[in-house]
Amino acid sequence: MKKGIKEFCMCPHCTSSTKKVHSYKFRRIKHSVWQERTVVLSFKQRRFYCRKCNRAFTEYTKGIDRKNTTENFRSILLKNMSRASLRYTMDNSNVSSSTLYGVLNENHLKQEIDWESQGEKFTLGIDEHSFRGTRMALTLTNITKRKLLKVCEDDRIETVERFLASTDKQRINEVCIDMKRGFLLAVQRELPNAIITVDKFHVIAYANKMVDEVRKVIIGKDFKARRALFKGKERLHEKEKLKLEFIFKKYEKFPALYEAYFVKEKLRDFYKSESMQEAKRKMKWLIIFCENSNSKYITDFGGTLKRWKEHILNHFVQGSTSAFTEGVHTKIKMIKRMSFGFRNIQNYIAKISLAFLPFLLINHHTF
Repeated sequence: MKKGIKEFCMCPHCTSSTKKVHSYKFRRIKHSVWQERTVVLSFKQRRFYCRKCNRAFTEYTKGIDRKNTTENFRSILLKNMSRASLRYTMDNSNVSSSTLYGVLNENHLKQEIDWESQGEKFTLGIDEHSFRGTRMALTLTNITKRKLLKVCEDDRIETVERFLASTDKQRINEVCIDMKRGFLLAVQRELPNAIITVDKFHVIAYANKMVDEVRKVIIGKDFKARRALFKGKERLHEKEKLKLEFIFKKYEKFPALYEAYFVKEKLRDFYKSESMQEAKRKMKWLIIFCENSNSKYITDFGGTLKRWKEHILNHFVQGSTSAFTEGVHTKIKMIKRMSFGFRNIQNYIAKISLAFLPFLLINHHTF
């Protein structure tokens, strides 16, 4: 017997000791990468036979499990996947797609939200983004700490409620949402004490949509006019100002176009209010103006402002917006382009979650 090699081995089934070697098997396990080359551990592993329970088993080797990669190699794969596409990682690491997806999903299942690290009080961001075409996924963020909390596979009310029920509710003092009634109802049911704020960028985007609907009816396909109408008044250069003056004069028989633009600019001015009192006064005036318009698009917009008035005004309590959440969506789009899209929602969520995970949290062993 060679020095250092154990003669006896304990049976994992009945815990009795045996020294009868049943067979040998040679294993090749990917362990690390050195100078862009894969380091492979090649060794002979013994299989013992237990006379007590009449079963064969493989001896335990420290740091080695049944997989064909070590934990160290899997951590290297995770780091590579967090910075590059799955296809690129697969080709450069010389591993199969099943190995790669297995490592990815195994890592995702280990991830849990540490609520204590989210802060004593924080603002929760709830928004949706496109996974594939019209199929939406749910994005949940900590706006205060600027962290992605979770990506859910759909944006149904039940999914939102299930997530909110699993949270540390005492820590969430505000929720920032868009104007989706399902989100509002879910938050009101699960977090009755939280302030609900409608994100200002979604409100302004809704105003731009209203302007665009009016433009389509009156002007038609003039994309230069669309750009000038959408742009903030203070950011217009001289040519765009002249363009707008020409448009309003040309279509002066259709006052709805100027009214829609005027409402959009007044809404932007509303968000510059320095106090809640000033904001309430401007909001009241804006709703009255919209209700007295002859355009259905503008009156409908006024009705939306009226229904969501309380939650729109809550912006002036803490000044919270979904800017960070939208930034998360921008990074998600970049990941989707880099990966040439996804078909499996679980692989998609695992890849997105990994991309937002700090490298320090990905264990890297060098045993």
